[in-house]
Amino acid sequence: MKYIFLFLLIPFLSQASYGNHDADELRFRESVNITAHKYYLSVSNLKYNAKAGALQMTSRFFIDDLEDVLSARADENIILTEDGNLTKYKQLIGDYFTSRLRIKIDGDLIPIDYLGSEIDNDQLVLYIEIPVDREPLEIEMRFTALMELFEDQKNMVHLKIRGERKTLLMVAKKKIDSVKF
Repeated sequence: MKYIFLFLLIPFLSQASYGNHDADELRFRESVNITAHKYYLSVSNLKYNAKAGALQMTSRFFIDDLEDVLSARADENIILTEDGNLTKYKQLIGDYFTSRLRIKIDGDLIPIDYLGSEIDNDQLVLYIEIPVDREPLEIEMRFTALMELFEDQKNMVHLKIRGERKTLLMVAKKKIDSVKF
């Protein structure tokens, strides 16, 4: 409680030492420093499609974050929103995500297929398939996308298998998560 009181009191104390204009600027800077924390989270959905014989995964990432990590990898300035660039950089995007995503189904490491992506407002929507011949009993996943860029990146994957919903969460300190159905 004393910290909250002190936090509320700081702007008034600063007004005594500075002119009104400077005190207003200081209050603005203090509020910006406290509230300007970006939250780094990707959300994916994974479900089994019997007709396709695959687990199908859709992932969403903010375009500007992906542009930063891809630009560093390619050593060039990449702008995904420019006409034709999703096609131009499809291989780079696919290589990045296939290197950052590992999936074990019932104990076996399964290769993933990056199908492509599309832009939805300020996000890139990725489409990935994991070929399997049946619904899995256990899924283990390592998903480290953007963790080299943001230490507090979280990659959340919602799964729906046999009508049952579960969620995996990968973070820097726990890059692997698993679930049983």
